[in-house]
Amino acid sequence: MSSLSQRGRHSPAAKWGAEGQPCAETEHLKVPPGRIDVDLLQARLVCAGPSQARRSPAAPTFTPRTLRVERERPLQVEILPALKKNQEQRRPEYIHRKNRERLLSMGWKPPSASWPVEKRPSTVHLPELPDHVKEKQVQLSGLHSPSPPKKGFAPAEQAIRAHVSGPLDIIRTVHNNPRIGFFYLSSDVPVSSPKYDAFNLKIVGYESINKADYYTISLTGVTHICHGEAELLTLERWQHEYQCHRRLQCIPLFARFRRWKAFRVWRTNVRTKSMSKCKQLLQRNLFVVNQSLRPALIDVREMCYRISDMGLCRIEVGHTYTLEEFRQAQYQQLQEVSARLKEFRELVKEVVRSACRTALLEAGFIPDSCTYDSEAPGDEQEMELLYKEAPEKMGYTEQAIKRNHCKRLTCFIRLADFMIVNTMHILVVNSISTLLNVLNDQVQCTPSKEVIQCWDVPEENSEKKSASAAPSMFVTQLMLDTYALSYEPSLDQFQTCIAEIIQCFQDTVLGLDPLVPDAFFHAFTQPIIYNKVEEKTCGDGPSMEAILEEDKHLHTIIQNITEVLEFAFDAADMYAETFERFRIYYKENESLDLYSLREQEHDVAFFGEQLERYHCEHKEALAIIQKRQIGLLLIDSTQLKAKLIPSPLRCLETINDMLPTLAKKMMDDIIAEAQKARYKLVSTPSATAEFVQSLDFLEEITDRIEVLDKQTETVSQMFELIEHYHVPTPPEDMATYATLRPSITRVRNAIDKAVGEKDGNINKFCQHLQQDITELNKEVKRVKEQAQNRLILDIGAEREKVKTLLQGIQVSINDLQAQALQFKTYQKNFKVEVTKYEALEELSAEVKLKQLLWDSMEEWESLQAGWMESMFEELDPEDLNAQVMRFVKCVTQLEKGLPPNSVVPKLKEQVESMRAKLPVISDLRNPALKPRHWDMLERVVNASLVEEPLTLAALQELNIFSFDAEIQEVSGQASGEASLESILKKVEDSWKTTEFVVLSHRESKDVFILGGTDEIQVLLDDSTINVSTVASSRYVGPIKSRVSDWQKQLGLFNHTLDEWLTCQRNWLYLESIFSAPDIQRQLPAEAKMFLQVDKSWKEIMRKVHRLPNALRAATKPGLLEVFQNNNALLDQIQKCLEAYLESKRVIFPRFYFLSNDELLEILAQTRNPQAVQPHLRKCFDAIARLEFALLPPQPAGPQGAPPEGEAEKVYSNDILAMVSPEAERVGLGKGLKARGNVEDWLGKVEEAMFSSLRRLTKASIADYQNKPRVEWVVAGHPSQVVLTVSQLMWCRDMDNCLEGDHDHFEALQEFEVINVERLNNLAALVRGQLPSLHRNIITALITVDVHARDIVTDLVKQKVDSGSNFEWQRQLRYYWDMDLDNCVARMALSQYIYGYEYLGACPRLVITPLTDRCYLCLMGALQLDLGGAPAGPAGTGKTETTKDLAKALAIQCVVFNCSDGLDYKMMGRFFSGLAQSGAWCCFDEFNRIDIEVLSVIAQQLITIRNAKAARQPSLPPHAQP
Repeated sequence: MSSLSQRGRHSPAAKWGAEGQPCAETEHLKVPPGRIDVDLLQARLVCAGPSQARRSPAAPTFTPRTLRVERERPLQVEILPALKKNQEQRRPEYIHRKNRERLLSMGWKPPSASWPVEKRPSTVHLPELPDHVKEKQVQLSGLHSPSPPKKGFAPAEQAIRAHVSGPLDIIRTVHNNPRIGFFYLSSDVPVSSPKYDAFNLKIVGYESINKADYYTISLTGVTHICHGEAELLTLERWQHEYQCHRRLQCIPLFARFRRWKAFRVWRTNVRTKSMSKCKQLLQRNLFVVNQSLRPALIDVREMCYRISDMGLCRIEVGHTYTLEEFRQAQYQQLQEVSARLKEFRELVKEVVRSACRTALLEAGFIPDSCTYDSEAPGDEQEMELLYKEAPEKMGYTEQAIKRNHCKRLTCFIRLADFMIVNTMHILVVNSISTLLNVLNDQVQCTPSKEVIQCWDVPEENSEKKSASAAPSMFVTQLMLDTYALSYEPSLDQFQTCIAEIIQCFQDTVLGLDPLVPDAFFHAFTQPIIYNKVEEKTCGDGPSMEAILEEDKHLHTIIQNITEVLEFAFDAADMYAETFERFRIYYKENESLDLYSLREQEHDVAFFGEQLERYHCEHKEALAIIQKRQIGLLLIDSTQLKAKLIPSPLRCLETINDMLPTLAKKMMDDIIAEAQKARYKLVSTPSATAEFVQSLDFLEEITDRIEVLDKQTETVSQMFELIEHYHVPTPPEDMATYATLRPSITRVRNAIDKAVGEKDGNINKFCQHLQQDITELNKEVKRVKEQAQNRLILDIGAEREKVKTLLQGIQVSINDLQAQALQFKTYQKNFKVEVTKYEALEELSAEVKLKQLLWDSMEEWESLQAGWMESMFEELDPEDLNAQVMRFVKCVTQLEKGLPPNSVVPKLKEQVESMRAKLPVISDLRNPALKPRHWDMLERVVNASLVEEPLTLAALQELNIFSFDAEIQEVSGQASGEASLESILKKVEDSWKTTEFVVLSHRESKDVFILGGTDEIQVLLDDSTINVSTVASSRYVGPIKSRVSDWQKQLGLFNHTLDEWLTCQRNWLYLESIFSAPDIQRQLPAEAKMFLQVDKSWKEIMRKVHRLPNALRAATKPGLLEVFQNNNALLDQIQKCLEAYLESKRVIFPRFYFLSNDELLEILAQTRNPQAVQPHLRKCFDAIARLEFALLPPQPAGPQGAPPEGEAEKVYSNDILAMVSPEAERVGLGKGLKARGNVEDWLGKVEEAMFSSLRRLTKASIADYQNKPRVEWVVAGHPSQVVLTVSQLMWCRDMDNCLEGDHDHFEALQEFEVINVERLNNLAALVRGQLPSLHRNIITALITVDVHARDIVTDLVKQKVDSGSNFEWQRQLRYYWDMDLDNCVARMALSQYIYGYEYLGACPRLVITPLTDRCYLCLMGALQLDLGGAPAGPAGTGKTETTKDLAKALAIQCVVFNCSDGLDYKMMGRFFSGLAQSGAWCCFDEFNRIDIEVLSVIAQQLITIRNAKAARQPSLPPHAQP
């Protein structure tokens, strides 16, 4: 590193000790937390720029060298000595020489003198060899030379072509070819192969050997030449080593050693390479290892550490804040902190800038001058001295290197940003945590609920106790309002304020701008490269706002602060509840209408209660403590107390005004009434009326005196209240109060005196009253004599005189009756016997009858004269009849009440005469009379009756009343004919306005149907009856032709309407069927016929829609024939449709249990398997839906935009599983597809259901052996499988207990304990947290296990010790039959193969002993090909027992409710479905079927039973049900 990078720096080890603590050299830089001394910190900096770096004179100057300069220099290529030596050693001549030297050193002697070896003297002299032998020896000796063999050596080439390999084969080849001399050997496999072996060699030619590593072999031995070194072994030694090597390879360690070693070498190389890369990466990327950036990084970290100790929150301990004071204190603190943070940023900015500049200079690049315009001129001179030899313009490579360096420095600046952001984040979190801690400390001092509730009663010295406690942090006022008690500031205001302060904390740190986007660093973040300003690639640095938003810990602290405030205000609310009674009486006092209170009347209890209440309220308000410390809050109740004190005083003032006024008023009324009563009692009566009044008043005052006493007592109580509560009262009222009781006493004395004189006065006045009664009777006799005047009942008397006489007599009678009534009243008051005035009453009745006689006579004459003179057409027969009948009653009354006279017979004669004429008058006034009838009447009376108007007198002159019989006959005939015409007219009018209700079919605009025809049908029935009635009448003559026409029209309408409705009903039924394309495709002929009917129907209904009159539309010619033809076609279509449905049911027999409509709805949508899902429960009881595979989502649109909303799920035809109503999912295997006709793939679903459940049962049996039972239950097996396998294993365990060589009874007792333990384990499991599906499974299993436990208990009680015992054999048992490879259920002698009908996770029936007996009977019947008929009262479980047995055997059970409308055809179809599907059926309420149908059903059952008994695969055609 250059001297520039070392100048002005100290080693990091000199600053920090071994434990990371600052050494003594930096002790003087310590400042208190939260305070930064800028000057000291600047003096501490070690990463200064060129302004701090002064060039030493002794420092050498250097010229930067770039790649371009290096490329321009001439290249001088010279081989290194080591490389040159290595090349020499790899030459064959060198290798040959070295091998020869090694062989010679090992004692090998060359056979020829051609080897340049030193000859030694020998003591043995051998004979000289012949020349031809010497030549042959020289040739053989050449085989040991590493030089290439001579061409034309045929045996060696043959050995190479023979691919001889392996030590033994090679040695054998050498021994068999001694003439060849030697062979070259090389490895048979590459060194990297796991099969590589030092002995795995083969014979090769010289050109195929690896010159650095090869072998040669000859009869002498094996030579291994490796990197110029040779090693020789004899053949025997080499063969022995090979055999030892083979034996070692039999040991696994050595056999796998090659692979292990290769893997270890590979792993070591990979690790070494990875560590090397990581080391280089760390050295390249870690700023802390950079000598230029490390000091700045440490300094920035130290500054961040010191600034993090500064607090954003200022809280004085022991000071109680108002909310506004606390807000202002925090704002002031934040202003100071903000200023310090700006200084901190500027200092970090300078440190980072200096470090970046230094690092860029050390890299040999000059920062862009635009950033350093403000630098001192001395620095520029120094820069020129340092880089005086630098080229004026950098090349592309240098600029690219500079760009990389600037990117690296930008990352360093970004790191500084991260450190600042982290520090600010810590500062915010610590400050908010400090606030939370202070609040928590305050909240810890909150009194308990019991203590706060005790403050409801004022305590002595409570203010002193409160003051002695630690001061609260905040103060809030308890505000009183009529509707509620509240706090000011409230909880919301506190939370809002604290939230604002926390937000200000965040805003303060957010106001610290990051360094990366600062223009101060553009020289590094946006350098000028290729004369262009580079764009920033690292972004704008970290986002403090995002960090604060995503900090869950910070949000938790803020939430805790909110909870602390809520807790504090909860305690304050409890304290406020102690003032609730004050608020209530304050509300009552304020809402009290004092004006209305003054207007109302009140009793003394009211005043007593109110005075006591308001005085107590005033006293309690004065005793309220103004300030209370409740943990965090200091509750100030000053405003509440100021409001409460005047409230009762205001009401007291009103009560004090009302009480004396009311007392004075009542007192004055009592005294005045007492004085008046005393005056009346003292006065003496002079007449009978006065005496009667005095007696009434005596009785009244006798009753009233008690009331006066009570009122007096009330007044006394009021004045006692006035004295007790010191109510202001005038002194004169008190003086008047003193005379109240003496006044009452004087009244009592006067009453006693009047009572004593009462009897004497009564006797005296009774005598006077008797004299008055005698005079009254005399007057009655006198008036009676006047009423007996003969003139009154004389028909020849003058009526005015009689009227005047009767009026005078009536006046006298009225006066006498008034006197008699008064005398009766007096006698009642005197309490003596009341006199009866019978003569007066008889006189009054007689005079009234006589007056009635003359009034009736006068009125009758007036009415008769009017009737006789009025025109006959104007007479009202009904009114005339009513008037005559009234006078008839009057005459009857007069005859009974009056003595014989000449007036009553005269009146009676006239009335009876008119009464005899009434029938003729009524007949002649008959409105039904028509001209033909008047002609008949004129012929009868032989007079004209129509030409001119006649009066009743004129008719009487014509003697018309003598023809009463003839007139009555003609009038009756006219009435009858009019009645018939009226009925016929009504029928005609009703059909004129009657229209068909035409409705749009399925909201179609062009297809219509008839609506409700009930009203038309009722009208048709009524019209038919009415027309028939008219036709059968004897008066039908004039209208007979009209009646005949109506009979024909109504008959045609009735027939047409019946055919119409039948056609509509069949058309509606078939229209929905043949509108489906699948049905049209499968029934083309029927669809064509229906199209013909459909066209005709739509055309007819369109015409009816235009002209909806019912009679006109239904009686149109030819319409009846059209409907009859259409109905015939529709009947034919329905028969074909029934045959079609029967064909579908034959393929999938479960369709027999569906109605035609349900089956057609399924068949109409065969191409959409999803449409069959809602009907699955009708075919499979426990399959709510089938799970289909999902197709992959469709790609996005052409613009790449995603589809709006959630993508719709698209299902394929692959069926994956079946899902029960309880959401249990059971897989159905692979390859099951919903293709083709629905009956085909539903049949495959049925087969897959059986096979899947059987497969899962076998898998569950295996799983049961490997897991504890509790784990196995919740291991994910289907509920049905769990129940079946559990019972199967229970039966296996029971058989193990009852069979074998052990003690059976003892084993049974032990198994009983095991059963109880299993139940306890399941009970413990079900009490825990379980999914609903597992809970259903365990609940059903517990039901089954309880029954199993009961069985074992019963067997133990009966001491059963054998598996053949009937008590065990009669139980329902499950076994896995190995021969059938299937599950079977046995019960006594019955055996049934398990059906595998899916049952879902449904509950099981609780099994009782009666249930077991039913099971035993039904299983035995099924074994004999019979049926069962459980009988018993309603609701005892007959149907459920049958269904549960079917569940136990996994057989489909169809419950069919029978009714009296059931026929043999429907039952035959049902039996056909049962016979083909193998299902059970429970015919509920079988006895409701009609006896005629039962006989046919019995024959059907016998046919089926005989076929089963004969084991026939099918029923014969003639015997099919």
